Amino acid sequence: MNLQIHLALALCLASFSAIAQPTEAGQPADAGQTSAPASPAPDAAADPIATIPLAPEPAPPLPVADTQASTGAIEEVIVTASKRKENARTLAGAVTAVTRERLDETGSSNFADYLALSPGVNLSSGNPGVSTVTIRGVSTDTMPTTGQSAVGIYYDDIPLTDPGTPVLVPDIDAYDAERIEVLRGPQGALFGSSSLGGALNYIPQAPNPSAFAFTGQASGSRTKNAATGFSAKMMTNVPLVDDAVGLRLVGYYTEAPGWIDNVGTGVDGANDSRIAGGRAMLGWDVTPESSLRLTGLYQRAVIDDTAFVDDSGDLKKNTLVPEPARNDITIGALHYDYDTDFGTLSLIGGYQDKNNESVSDQTAFLGLQALGVPFVGSQAQAVDGYSAELRFASNAGEFFEYLIGVSYANRDETLETLIDTNLLALPREIVSNLFASLGLTPPAVLGATRLIYERVDQKAPEAAAFIDTTFHLTSRLKLAAGGRFYRNTVDADISGQGVLLAPSGSLTFNDTSKTTASGFNPRVSLAYEFGKDIMVYGLYSRGYRLGGINLVPDTPVSPTKTEYGSDQVNNYELGAKTRWLDGALTVDMTGFYIDWKDIPLQVQDRLGLFKYLDNVGDARIFGIETSLAVRPADFLTLRSAVTWNKATLQNFYDPQNGRPPVEPGDRLPGSPEWTISNTVSAHWYVAGITPIVTLIHRYESKSPSSLSYQDVTKGGYNQFDARIGAQIGSFGVTLFGRNLGDVRGITAVQPYARATGGALYRRDFIIMPRTFGLELNYSFGQ
Repeated sequence: MNLQIHLALALCLASFSAIAQPTEAGQPADAGQTSAPASPAPDAAADPIATIPLAPEPAPPLPVADTQASTGAIEEVIVTASKRKENARTLAGAVTAVTRERLDETGSSNFADYLALSPGVNLSSGNPGVSTVTIRGVSTDTMPTTGQSAVGIYYDDIPLTDPGTPVLVPDIDAYDAERIEVLRGPQGALFGSSSLGGALNYIPQAPNPSAFAFTGQASGSRTKNAATGFSAKMMTNVPLVDDAVGLRLVGYYTEAPGWIDNVGTGVDGANDSRIAGGRAMLGWDVTPESSLRLTGLYQRAVIDDTAFVDDSGDLKKNTLVPEPARNDITIGALHYDYDTDFGTLSLIGGYQDKNNESVSDQTAFLGLQALGVPFVGSQAQAVDGYSAELRFASNAGEFFEYLIGVSYANRDETLETLIDTNLLALPREIVSNLFASLGLTPPAVLGATRLIYERVDQKAPEAAAFIDTTFHLTSRLKLAAGGRFYRNTVDADISGQGVLLAPSGSLTFNDTSKTTASGFNPRVSLAYEFGKDIMVYGLYSRGYRLGGINLVPDTPVSPTKTEYGSDQVNNYELGAKTRWLDGALTVDMTGFYIDWKDIPLQVQDRLGLFKYLDNVGDARIFGIETSLAVRPADFLTLRSAVTWNKATLQNFYDPQNGRPPVEPGDRLPGSPEWTISNTVSAHWYVAGITPIVTLIHRYESKSPSSLSYQDVTKGGYNQFDARIGAQIGSFGVTLFGRNLGDVRGITAVQPYARATGGALYRRDFIIMPRTFGLELNYSFGQ
């Protein structure tokens, strides 16, 4: 049996043993005899396996415990995954809410930290903002490609997923977030396109119009093979009009020195990065029945050299020029809620502007590094657009509950790709051989040559109407049914020029493309409660993804397809949510089966000149997700999330790149068979001091990097982190260590079949080496 399975079983057995034979100090309290912590936020949420907020004063950033206030039970939580406030334990669906308390407890600030706490979720990460989130194995690559992503990303219900090639996956710093909700399984009924595998919803902390509050955090860290890094973050909450208007301001800056040496440019620690951003939210309780929130957010990331390693040695890469990258995101949002006698009317409007620019050295891909002349590629992506949603949710507690709404979004996306080189720096014989290997005739006059330039401009309006109904057939049995009517359009203009287009019969091409999709995504569930502590449910749901355009010419010489259609998944799942030992133990389990149809896969034209996407794939996915949380003593909480997944392609697929073809039954990329997360947290109160200890273990088994490179894998590693600190009044201090084993875990791969010779060249993105640091916190007010 694998080490990771032993660890998970040992954790569970130790927890049960502690409950079965509790010490006097660790006897679980009777949930019926104790009270919850004072003054919790009305809609504060946590995963069924999430951290318990153990003391109301002082406010986080560090979780504070007081055993006198502890209930001994894992708190129930409120989520808004169904676009209304609902107890996660009565929701017929798989939802994880990583709360502010748990974010602070684990030191989580980005995707890599907090997504691992949820079962069924896998992250393939490159540069900041360039990553692929996979839920339940619904993925065809571990790096962003030309198709829309399979997981919807939302900021406070504002959709941020791009209509085509992902411009930027918005990994917004989680400082002062209220919670991050992870919705597993297709969410096409309520959340629209791109939610094939699920959706993420980042929910910020709302202003408090009644009290001033301030939190600050400063940290310094040292990573192997790097200089010292630092981070500074702060939050200020200011009541502008007592009990009516409040303003909440958040700012942060993180500088991470590089830990990868570029032997080609001669720069040690080349991959320095800096992330800066902030947000402001104005909250106004207009009347006792209505409220308004206005939000503005900006975040920018700058990377001096792309952070991958190759075969140059440990923590080394080799490019002839640096590969810098920069991305930024701007978000504006409006939320208006009006309570009536029958329910709540909500209006949500949003604006987004995202940009991503990067430079890459294509010389290694071409296999020409020995020549010393760089073939430099650059890419610029931008998307801007707006969205609006109007919905009405009836009051809870009635025999018949309903949610109805309409939404509209329109996004403009631009993508530009360029590869140039200076042929004057190459001997004529080398130029001739290079062009011959590509099937081209060398230019008569050498000089700066544009190998390829491509540009696409596309608009993607999306209109929808949705409904969700719930019938409480008995006090224990409820039936929910609903769905989403949608109509999407992707309208694109495509152009290109360069010598690499010569085999098509021209050095330029221009084309237009328009794809339209419409339909209905249903969602039906039946749930039954065996008392207050056990609920079982069955669920059927569907999700879909937009089709798109291909950035290749379609000519009589080289016929291709200028567009590909949408794909969809049908999801069937059975789940159980249970509480034991007066709430000191929760165990949730979900089994699911996903049928994925019409997957866009990369194919090649009949002459072998150009590659493009076509809907030629089908897949089947089976899995079991388990979440366990146990509190054997008032000061100790143990959590475990374990997922087994079998995600396989059902048809033969040959990428035609010199790599082994994919056989029916081969695993989908970014879908490891096992993912495991274990967390042990302890905090107690001694003479005015609250010691805090958190131990974190994560495991991900191996999976392919992409369907085009089934034999190139990522994952297959364990990661161990630890945090040890103390809270003294309003001050906190924490020592932390990440990747204590200093493993070189591969999180994503960019593999290439070299243009000259077809040999494999791969760029591996790995987790940060062993890092130690010190974190200081201060908080004032609530």
